[in-house]
Amino acid sequence: MHYLSSYIKKPLFFLRDPFLSDPFLRSYENTIMNTPIKLFFLFIFVAATATAKPVKRTNYLFTPHAKAVAGICTVIPTDTSLCCKTLKHVPTNDPIELIRALVAAAETSVKQSVTFLSGIKPKHMSDATATAVVNSCEKNLNYALEDFADFWKATGKDVTTLAHNYFTCKKELMSIMGYHSTCLDDIEDKILLKEVGIGIGVGKNLTSDSFDVFNNLNTIFKTFGIKVKLNEEDTSPRPPPLSDYYY
Repeated sequence: MHYLSSYIKKPLFFLRDPFLSDPFLRSYENTIMNTPIKLFFLFIFVAATATAKPVKRTNYLFTPHAKAVAGICTVIPTDTSLCCKTLKHVPTNDPIELIRALVAAAETSVKQSVTFLSGIKPKHMSDATATAVVNSCEKNLNYALEDFADFWKATGKDVTTLAHNYFTCKKELMSIMGYHSTCLDDIEDKILLKEVGIGIGVGKNLTSDSFDVFNNLNTIFKTFGIKVKLNEEDTSPRPPPLSDYYY
């Protein structure tokens, strides 16, 4: 009996839980115990993700603004991409304001063209012909900017004034196009022609787009239900008759 009781008082290592003595097994136990909890939270996350409403992204092509831009740019018979790109970020759906914005962008680009021509003068100073044609081109584009000023006077502040001076507006835009053509026609050197053509290209193309828009303004007005008659007569100021110079 004494022997037995003394034996029982000794630690019963053979009955100890192996998880308490072995770090690896203890880690394994924690993993097993935590797995159901992790699975539960994973299930909650997946369920929430599956039931959450997807974020709706508006397709720009179906917005009123895109339709307004298309109603204007589609009258251009050639490439409409520059027109659409220019008007895409103009914050209005008003067709008249969009048309004004297109012409304003053309004017800004022509100003940049003049700056460009002024900037390339130094590297062509050694070539008298190149210097002459660049100076001539710059002069022509400055004339174009004067025509832009006359254009804005003709368009006025409202659609009624614009419609009344419709022919005059078209005439001014055509004149601006002519100055660009004269600029490039005077350049015989192919390398210089390419350089200048690229440098003034955006202003030239936006002016051409603006003219096409005004040339088809009647179609645009019908598209947007603008019931204003366009005046096809020249309303620009006329010089006094020659007889006035003799008195």
